Formats: sequence, structure tokens, C-alpha cells
Amino acid sequence: MIDVALPHTRPTSSPHVAEFVTRVLERLKPLTSEPEIHNHVHEENTQETDERTQAVKLLKTVLKWLMASAGRTFTTPVQQQLQLLPVLFKIAPVEIDESYDEMKQDARTCLSLMSQGLLYPEHIPLVLAALEEMAASRSWHARFSVLTYLQITVFYNLFTLLSLPAEVLRIRKLVMQLLLDEQLEVRDMACTTLSGLLQCQFFPLDSCLQTQLQTLSQTSLPKARGELASMGTHIKHTHLVRRHAGVLGLSACILSSPYDVPQWMPQILMELSDHLNDPQPIEMTVKKTLSEFRRTHHDNWQEHRQCFTDDQLLVLTNLLVSPCYYA
Repeated sequence: MIDVALPHTRPTSSPHVAEFVTRVLERLKPLTSEPEIHNHVHEENTQETDERTQAVKLLKTVLKWLMASAGRTFTTPVQQQLQLLPVLFKIAPVEIDESYDEMKQDARTCLSLMSQGLLYPEHIPLVLAALEEMAASRSWHARFSVLTYLQITVFYNLFTLLSLPAEVLRIRKLVMQLLLDEQLEVRDMACTTLSGLLQCQFFPLDSCLQTQLQTLSQTSLPKARGELASMGTHIKHTHLVRRHAGVLGLSACILSSPYDVPQWMPQILMELSDHLNDPQPIEMTVKKTLSEFRRTHHDNWQEHRQCFTDDQLLVLTNLLVSPCYYA
């Protein structure tokens, strides 16, 4: 598809990418209503008039076209690429499995190439709007892929994004939203994303963010059996998710400074230590964070320990060598 406006030349009369994508999306409608798209087309299928079969076949062709043009705004306008993002997020799996076929591999390649594209400031709101839409998808695989896409897009367009404070706030809100996701894998990826954004100082670890994470981590959980039985299953799960989201956020703060001990770190470590006996998956998150902290700060520990009070050092020492740490 060639649709380029060059100086001192007449505009291309045909074909136009916008018209092409509009026609493609119309024929892909049988797929876009599904929470996830799978390849169920077999060579022996003779029902050529079946709309879904035709849509899958068309999608395979479109993916090849996208791989040749993704990220290159002079051949495929960003607006048209973004229209196809929801379809790509529904196809691409989180990790390779038995159903990992060529169509899913092509979708992952397209997402990777598109996320590496350099964006103009006017394109940033369009990209974030598409990611926000997919963050509300019923498919947790799509929500997971939003975070991996966001990581790459931010780092490839770091300085452009930093010049747009309003868009930085949108990204922060989006990551915090997915940190509260009901799916464990999505929450873990949101923790990784938050840690990376804090480490590159994309947004600061200010008192507002710390308070938000601390409030989430202090979400009450039922302790007595009678109290546990009186709570509905959904309520119990919601409380656990919120508490785990807070702990993951605090963990992201610790992991964002792997070879340093900022002023805020000792207190956050103490707050994490209070969750070591929480239910899973909170307990495992705390143990992994403490293990990573010990690994990354081991070499310069004599210097780092000066940042802690005697009481904090005692608690930290007990945590890192106690039997419960290795359990």
C-alpha cells in the first residue's frame, strides 16, 4: 500500500490506506466481538461463505501487510494502525503454548514492531486511548499485552512523553488500574512496568503515590473463621486483590532502586515485612522482593546499612536469615 504525500507532487489518487483499513475492519467484525481470537480454520473446511472463516483468512493476510509496514508512519498512518490494535491484542498470547500458531506469532511481531515506532506528540493521545480501551477488555491476555506494549512505547518515546505531563498522568493511572486487575499475571506485569517507569524516573515516587500504595496494602483481610464465613467469596477476593496490589506497588518501589538505598526505602521495607505472613500470593511477593533486595544490595551492604536505624537493621536481619524466609 503506497499512500504518500510528497512535496511538489499531486496527491495519490488511489489506493488510500484509510479506505483500505475501513474495509478490512468491516470484514473483521465477526472476530472483533470475541473476547479472544483463535485460529479454527482447517484446510478441509469447504464452507467458503462462512463469514468467520473468511475473516480469519483475511486477518492472516493483513498481519503480513502490517509486519511490512508497522511503525513506519510514511506508509501506514498511525491512526489506521491503531484501529487494528484491538484485534492484535486479542490474538497475541502471553507466552508460547500448544496453540501458538503462525497467526499468533505474526500478531506478536506486529505488536512488537508497532510499539517501537517513534511517535509525534499529536499521536500520543491516540495511542493511549487505544491502550485504555484494551485495558478494559474481558481477555486478561489482552490486558497483559497492553502492559508489555506500554513498556516498549514509553522507552522508545521517553523524551516525547516527558514533554506531555498530562499523558504521563494518563500512563500512571493506567498502570495503577492494571495493578488492581483481578488476574494475578496482569498484576505481576503491572508491578514490573511500574518498577521500570520509576527506575527511569518517568514519574516520581512522590508522597501521593506512596500514600496510595500504603493505603491499598493496608486493606483489611478477615482473620477469624466466623468473619471469613460471613464474607462473600467476591468480597474476600476483592480485598485480597487490593491488598496484593498495594504490596506489589511497594515491591515495585524497592525493585526500582536495585543498587541504592533512597531515603524512603527503609520504611517501605519495614511495611513489606508486615505482610510476610499474609495469604498467598502476597507472601510469595514479599519473599521474592526481599530475596531480590538482598541479591542486589549484597556487594555494598556495609555502605547501605548506614541508611537504616538499629531497629530496622534488626528486623531486616531477622527477615533475611529466619526460617520463614526460606520456607
